[in-house]
Amino acid sequence: MRSIIEKTWYPALRGTVSIVIFLALTGMAVRAGGQTLLPVFAQKSGTNAACAKIFGDVQEGISAGNVSRFSPHFHDQVHISLRGGESGVFSANQAYYLLQNYLRNRRVARFTFTTYGESDATPYATGGVSVMVHGAREYAQVYVALVRAGNRWAITHVNIY
Repeated sequence: MRSIIEKTWYPALRGTVSIVIFLALTGMAVRAGGQTLLPVFAQKSGTNAACAKIFGDVQEGISAGNVSRFSPHFHDQVHISLRGGESGVFSANQAYYLLQNYLRNRRVARFTFTTYGESDATPYATGGVSVMVHGAREYAQVYVALVRAGNRWAITHVNIY
């Protein structure tokens, strides 16, 4: 008897289905066909698909050292707190350059959001990042929070500590 996967998925995908399921269950993002497929944390935390996309863009952008991947999601004012760097409330444009400069001096070895949640209807995600700085490995925690801004969700906090 053929499994449901064999009946409904293309035969070429059969071998990769278990890998995708494993990555989804462990909270890792999966890239397929040029798109990032995120873990379905929305069912666990109540966070909607728009928030999931933003968190996926942040995870992808930090991993690649490319702030422009998630800067379109910045609120007009963003609270930034960087370990050994700037801390305060900045315009979206200033936040972009602060984060880009911060990541320019660090090569991200690994970054994954591991916790998603809502606090007072404010979705957030946290996860650990491993970076190389001047040949030394450093570990930090990343915290990103969103707020509803009109008809969209926007990033209001980015902390790397």
